[in-house]
Amino acid sequence: MSIFRIFVDGQLFYHPQLSQLAITEAKLSEDAENIDSLTLSAPFNHPYLDSIHPMASTIVCKKGDATVFEGRALNDGSDFYNTHTWTCESALAYLKDSQQPPFSYKGTLKGLLEYFLSVHNKAVEEKKRFKLGNITVTDNNDYISYSNSEYSCTLDAIKSKLINTHGGYLMVRYTDTGKVLDYLAEFNERAIQSVEYGKNLLDVKISRDHTERITALIPLGAKKKTTDEEGNEVESDERVDITSVNDGLNYIFDETVAKEIGWIWATEAWDDVTLPGNLLRKAKARLAELIAGITSMELTIVDESDTGANIGSIHARQFVNCLSPPHGIDGRYACMSKTVDYLNPSGNTITIGASGIKLTSISAKQNENITELTDDLIGKTAEIQGAIAKANAAEATAKDAKEATDTVIDDITALQESVRECYSEISKTSEEIRLTVREEYISRSEMATIQQDFQSTITQNSSEIRMDFSAVTDELKDNIATNQELLEEYIRFKGALIELGKVGNAFTAELSNNELAFKENGQKIAYISNNSLVITNAEIRNKLSLGNETRGWFDFIPRNNGNLSIKWRGPAS
Repeated sequence: MSIFRIFVDGQLFYHPQLSQLAITEAKLSEDAENIDSLTLSAPFNHPYLDSIHPMASTIVCKKGDATVFEGRALNDGSDFYNTHTWTCESALAYLKDSQQPPFSYKGTLKGLLEYFLSVHNKAVEEKKRFKLGNITVTDNNDYISYSNSEYSCTLDAIKSKLINTHGGYLMVRYTDTGKVLDYLAEFNERAIQSVEYGKNLLDVKISRDHTERITALIPLGAKKKTTDEEGNEVESDERVDITSVNDGLNYIFDETVAKEIGWIWATEAWDDVTLPGNLLRKAKARLAELIAGITSMELTIVDESDTGANIGSIHARQFVNCLSPPHGIDGRYACMSKTVDYLNPSGNTITIGASGIKLTSISAKQNENITELTDDLIGKTAEIQGAIAKANAAEATAKDAKEATDTVIDDITALQESVRECYSEISKTSEEIRLTVREEYISRSEMATIQQDFQSTITQNSSEIRMDFSAVTDELKDNIATNQELLEEYIRFKGALIELGKVGNAFTAELSNNELAFKENGQKIAYISNNSLVITNAEIRNKLSLGNETRGWFDFIPRNNGNLSIKWRGPAS
């Protein structure tokens, strides 16, 4: 089992096997489309409370040898019990610390991201720098042209010029040589662990949001280019539309859904689409998504890696296999987000997305360019001619194959004739054998009578055996079920936590790796942790003694008149 640990500026801050380094909360939220966050809480007596400096200290979380979080604390605070809490953001947030000056860029998509990182790395210190990793997002022409006349932070520039126009996800990898930034069209990792109903799936929440549904869409393409008086090519305010390829209409709609919920209009722009036909195709695909609404699926799971199983954890930015027949879930889905409570694993949740399944957070992206580029047909003539040549060659090959097939059919016909002759000889031989057997052995009717009597005896005996065995089995099942119900009524296992007490009682106890807690009506009233007993209210009826058998005792004893006496009692001789 991989051990979860937390380091602050390289110093160990939490280890589950060191009581003096105990914490009260470590909850990690992974989000494939945003910056990961960590909520960290520690009690007042933690020896390294003062070592965390917001915006300065580096917080690293490791599970085994793998780094699951690296970032910085944004703020801190404390509650009534002086428990300190920090909200942390992952290293991806370092891209907010630098500014991109006004620029004009023409070149490859990869080159633009390299330019952004180069400007960022020059402006920040070593721990905030990134190396460029895998880039699987592509541009059809491998050529883009973008400019910006304003300053903007690096993360906003990447989202505006790359993610919002070309799609994809940013992912930070932590390596021995530093942080690596990947720009992926799709996730490139698959979780070894799967989510299955009856195995590690605890709860399913499916919500459908219809507020973003539309029935008519006006698609807009790239801005049209014109030539000014000096012969320079400039962009106009007019955009490419679908009027020329859509019967004179600049919009598309779904008649069936419009009859159901009425006419609801929206517009969406594709700045990279220059052909009306491609724009129409993109608009139809987008309308098919928007007329159905947005579905969010949240799964509460038990991460088997937390139970001692030698299997990797599930993380956001991975594909995970999910199977829950009662809920209609069966397939490989993209894990878009995950919430991990490392002190209470039973509360871990993941949000999955796939074709037709969108996250609730995506609904906030109304009117953004969240499209995938399709291939333009310009410049494809050579490829089409090549395909025609291949088709002609395939036709010639098919003719040769037909001639060979005719030859094989003739051979098969001859083989069938040989088989029929062989079968005839076998039939004659088998008849001779039957005659011999009939003469020298008992008749079939006699054998049938013997067999019937024997089967009847076996059936009667087997019925008695089955009845006895079934009776014993049913009795065992009843006893096991009764004991199981009785056990679950008083003892319940919730991940790494054990709850004691009868179901429905006001008073229960919870035993975890860190404490033994006592609850009344669901509220914690006392707990034992780190060699300390903490209790909300204490009522002592007779006497309170402080001390030990070696050094003696102080006894606090109430008097009859209402006063309180303190007496010294020496150690036992």
